[in-house]
Amino acid sequence: MPGKLESMPARITDQEQADRVVSHYARLAPAYDRLWNRYSRNSLGKLAEHLELRGDEHVLDVACGTGRFAGILRQHHPGIRITGIDLSPAMIQEARERLPEDAHTQWAVGTLATAPLAEGTFDVITCANAFHLFVDQEDSLARIRRLARPGGTVCIVDWCREYPQIRLIQGLARRFGNQYRSILTRDEMRAMVSQAGLEVRQIERFRATPFWGMMCVVARKPEQH
Repeated sequence: MPGKLESMPARITDQEQADRVVSHYARLAPAYDRLWNRYSRNSLGKLAEHLELRGDEHVLDVACGTGRFAGILRQHHPGIRITGIDLSPAMIQEARERLPEDAHTQWAVGTLATAPLAEGTFDVITCANAFHLFVDQEDSLARIRRLARPGGTVCIVDWCREYPQIRLIQGLARRFGNQYRSILTRDEMRAMVSQAGLEVRQIERFRATPFWGMMCVVARKPEQH
């Protein structure tokens, strides 16, 4: 990876990061949608904008939070199948209250490594506003590739280190932060996604709010021959 990330301190373990994330969102979950309304509306809107759905796909939403994105999809595509996973039991509880589980909706507490997910079954895999919290981003992308069906779409929306204020957040997180954060540039994201065996179709910068500089990458798992 490019040089700026090489100076990051030794990584914490997956379990240490999970414990910190769970503790943080246990406090934040009940108020999350209210506190982050504008940010979530615009970042998730960008994610939805880049998905061309028929309405019968099986979507895996990684780090699904309170299920807000699933709610957006269900509003426009009532027949879509949604599986959401998140580390935080408190956030999953909010998601279950938003969209109760049924034949087309499943929620699970876990990660790409621990949740019971069948490989090669998801038409679309999304991840919004959380990729910078993944301790092993390369491994996460490799798992995402395995979970996607051939020809499936992968769409990630996350913070972008090309914006000065986001670079500041990265620096402060390394020095003072409780949670591990690895915020990428578009070039770093493009290289990592490509190295995972996914074809990058589009990657762009945008602002979710005047402060929050973001990027959206759309990729595809190649068809098997």
